[in-house]
Amino acid sequence: IVVDPWLFPLALATHARELGKQSIHGQNIDVIQTGREVVMDSSSFNTEEGIWNLVTRRCEKDSEDVVFQTKSIINSVGVNSDLMQKSASSVVRNINPPTFAARPRRGQYIVYSAPQNEFPTRPIQPVPTDRTKGIFVYSTLYNQIVVGPTAKDQSSRTDDEIERSVAKELAAHATRVFDRTMGSSIIQSDTDFDPTIVGEYVGIRPGTSKRDYQIQLHCHANFITVGGIRSTGLSASLGIGRHVVQSLLCSIVSRSEKESTSVQQASPTPLPDVESLVEQYHSRGDGTVNVAGHDYRVTHPLTRMGWDART
Repeated sequence: IVVDPWLFPLALATHARELGKQSIHGQNIDVIQTGREVVMDSSSFNTEEGIWNLVTRRCEKDSEDVVFQTKSIINSVGVNSDLMQKSASSVVRNINPPTFAARPRRGQYIVYSAPQNEFPTRPIQPVPTDRTKGIFVYSTLYNQIVVGPTAKDQSSRTDDEIERSVAKELAAHATRVFDRTMGSSIIQSDTDFDPTIVGEYVGIRPGTSKRDYQIQLHCHANFITVGGIRSTGLSASLGIGRHVVQSLLCSIVSRSEKESTSVQQASPTPLPDVESLVEQYHSRGDGTVNVAGHDYRVTHPLTRMGWDART
């Protein structure tokens, strides 16, 4: 199954905002606050009331520090999840230091355009190993071909520079699959220039020193870490989310509250169709689209490359 890697979490965010709007006494309060950096060292947890006071770093528009109060924290900051838990454990003694260490793993990709008759009808992959599933070749929803990812461990949590030697390896792999020469450079003066290259990018997967997902509940502090969630996390996301919520509810909701609370099921409003989003993306010209009254920046390279090509 091939999905758009940006539209799926956008649908989840849109649904979360709808549910939040319904649950806060009918008030039009946005449950998603972005662009706020939590200063964990300055934050605190009231053990008697079970409430976190989260201090956020001051922004230009703030006249003073902004403090959020919340019953729980879900530590899902990807490649920095071990650092977040370590910082929280220094503030609250009921939180244990992390038992895992981040091991960032870079994955590099090349994206090609191709004639209609060359699109793979299903993902092509080699035989997986215990370390990696290997380099895939697959078509996107936007009639482009993706070759990647590679799997290279690195110490940096932020280095996403393109490596030319790796690009050549990806191009050689694509050449074997399609049985025709495919280049690795978008620079015309290079001997390996290929005009069908749409773009290339590097993603950093949140690998850890442990093989499995690192989902750790610290029930006496209403804190749960959701770390080490790699690419399989997309298909597992709904199950992971359900598990996390059920785990937290056991610690933040009393038995009497559970018995008196009825859960209302809400049908999410579907996203606009892709064609209208693409049209809006081009007409706005600032890399954003508006969905249900909120502006979202298109951040995933595959989505941007696909939408840029649809003029």
